[in-house]
Amino acid sequence: MLTFKEIIRRRILLVTVILAAIFLALYGTGVHYGYQEMSRGAGLLKALIVPMFLALGLYFGSFIISFLAVMAAVGTVSSEIENGVMHAIVPGPVRRSSILLGKFFGYGLMLSIFSALFYLAILLIVHYNTGLDVPVKVASAGLFCLQPLILLALALFGSTFLSTLANGIGVFMLYTIGVIGGMLEQIGYLAGSNVLVNIGIVSSLLMPADAIYRKIVYTLLSVPGASFSTSMLGPFGSSTEPSVWMLVYTGFYILGFLLLAMRVFNRRDI
Repeated sequence: MLTFKEIIRRRILLVTVILAAIFLALYGTGVHYGYQEMSRGAGLLKALIVPMFLALGLYFGSFIISFLAVMAAVGTVSSEIENGVMHAIVPGPVRRSSILLGKFFGYGLMLSIFSALFYLAILLIVHYNTGLDVPVKVASAGLFCLQPLILLALALFGSTFLSTLANGIGVFMLYTIGVIGGMLEQIGYLAGSNVLVNIGIVSSLLMPADAIYRKIVYTLLSVPGASFSTSMLGPFGSSTEPSVWMLVYTGFYILGFLLLAMRVFNRRDI
């Protein structure tokens, strides 16, 4: 509850909702008029572009959600130590691990709700404007909500021993590595380059958020009513579906950084 109050006080949620509304408005306008223009062309063009509308919406939606996760948690510990707030909290009858867990679950719940609504909005925009029938899979929605939790755990860990600025730069750089590596992996599949594919696999281990996006796209665009080869989406698609072991690894990734955050914070002299 204190974390939710902090989110409201810092106007993080307000700014995010406004920016998300602007993005969805621009995205919906682009899909609407873009599809109208393509309706006058060949049917093959529509078959190629319509799924790309969905993929692009999910791709940039993932970026926005991840950006929100980083900005919300990047200074959650370090900034409170710098301004003296943590000095008033830690001496109280509360464990340091409880402080971190409260922040993680508070931000995590907010991010999950926001991600679920954002995910539904993208699917509704595409379906309303193009008629593309994409089932609202609970598993895919859950994976979309999982993405920001990866960045949240990582940012929370960095916040326990880095300054707010250094933590933000580090997390964004790692996220960028994951995104670029994911694109290189898809290009590697199309070009038949094992080197690029291996680079993508390594980057997914360093930052699995992009691999989760690839699994979402592959799942959504490989179902009855939306049959489509996701390899045709190029860097925004998924030539192969990430295995269930990547999901297991992602779970351990989040848990591992959360445990590391508690360990470092418990030993830190503030």
